[in-house]
Amino acid sequence: MSSKRLVIVGGGISGLAAAYYAEKQFPEMNITLLEAEGRLGGKVATYRDEGLTIERGPDSYVARKHVLTDLIEEIGLGEQLVRNNTSQAYILDARGLHPIPKGAVMGIPTDLELFAETSLLTEEEKAEVTERLLHPAPDLTIPETDIPLGEYLRPRLGDALVEKLIEPLLSGIYAGDIDRMSTFATYPQFVANEQKAGSLFEGMRLMRPLDQQQGPTLKATGQFLSLATGLESLVERLEEVLERTEIRLETPLRSIEREEDGRYRLETDHGPEYADDILLTIPHRQVVSLLPDATLPGLANLSTHSTATVTLIFDKETALPIDGTGFIVNRRAPYSITACTAIDQKWNHAAPNHTVLRAFIGRPGKDALVRESDEMIERVVLEDLENICGRPLQPERVVISRLLDGLPAYTVGHAQRIQEVREIVASHYPHIHLAGLAYDGVGLPDCVAGVKATLEQMALQQPEPCPES
Repeated sequence: MSSKRLVIVGGGISGLAAAYYAEKQFPEMNITLLEAEGRLGGKVATYRDEGLTIERGPDSYVARKHVLTDLIEEIGLGEQLVRNNTSQAYILDARGLHPIPKGAVMGIPTDLELFAETSLLTEEEKAEVTERLLHPAPDLTIPETDIPLGEYLRPRLGDALVEKLIEPLLSGIYAGDIDRMSTFATYPQFVANEQKAGSLFEGMRLMRPLDQQQGPTLKATGQFLSLATGLESLVERLEEVLERTEIRLETPLRSIEREEDGRYRLETDHGPEYADDILLTIPHRQVVSLLPDATLPGLANLSTHSTATVTLIFDKETALPIDGTGFIVNRRAPYSITACTAIDQKWNHAAPNHTVLRAFIGRPGKDALVRESDEMIERVVLEDLENICGRPLQPERVVISRLLDGLPAYTVGHAQRIQEVREIVASHYPHIHLAGLAYDGVGLPDCVAGVKATLEQMALQQPEPCPES
């Protein structure tokens, strides 16, 4: 009997990690990876030029999510791991820049003395927050079903703290709207820690980094990791270590049909492929367009939105009035950008001979600018930054990267919708599996953990080998 065949669709980190782990988990299986573009990596791409190592997509991952660190070390890139610099970050509102309060964890104060120093809130607002933290309302209950994150946080912290500090911080990670974002799908640790400690305040104190828990005697360390040679090195190394995977670039997939024998026929621009199992690691809208009956209820119920990054590269002598690693923009501030990172301050390896700002654009329902021309995007972003800095800016180069319809909208009920979609696919399309950014989370470790879990589930569906006679 011929070997089973797995076709992985999508050559981003999810697809490459899937191929890597599938080679180990299914040693007898033939594996093919199809990528529509002419390069691997998907949204992971590094701009390298004249000593610059600047990420066009994600620039790091959360260090506590060890699954990606384990993979990096396993494939021989452990020595390239670097931590971000710790420095002051800011919130930008209509009044100007305000330091993010020290001791805050995900925007929630855990040290009330340090919180009292913030300029973000009035004295009356700070007093209200302190009262709510120390004496939670007796009628607060732990939600048993998913609710908007704003609805969960406002009774516990007050509108002022949510609008002025927490909304910019937390919405920025998911490029979402805090009053529509799913609590369970984005920050379930809030609920879990409140349940564990008896209050949100005490629960978040448990989440403080070790340096905050032990006081100023322990030097603060960065909470994010990257690679000194750029995150695209992870893509390149994964491609190098794959031994049995046939990679086909510039091979768009047009449709998937099930054959009478139960296998699948995949129509590509270069002819048909056949598979016993298919792992789709592509955006959900593409998944829907590929499946034979895309009108199945529930399949199209995952909405997305678009974002872009705009990297402005200046000569080293250009001094910018931003003392720290960057700022996040309050949604009510009169700017198009949503955040800005001082790359040369955040990462020692990224731009040793330049000053570099990386701005972000695109909010849910307000992402039209992402689809405009590069010239328009550059003009709008530069105008924002000039207004913020208070003087003209002349970058040497500008690098723009878009993620169109690529970010899931993590609205209330998101986790349930993902589960429903997976159940529909499993029921109607046996041996087609879903993984990646659209289903497992926005971070690189989430994508890696997702494909590992999917492959483990796939292994359970494989028939037992016949015993040798």
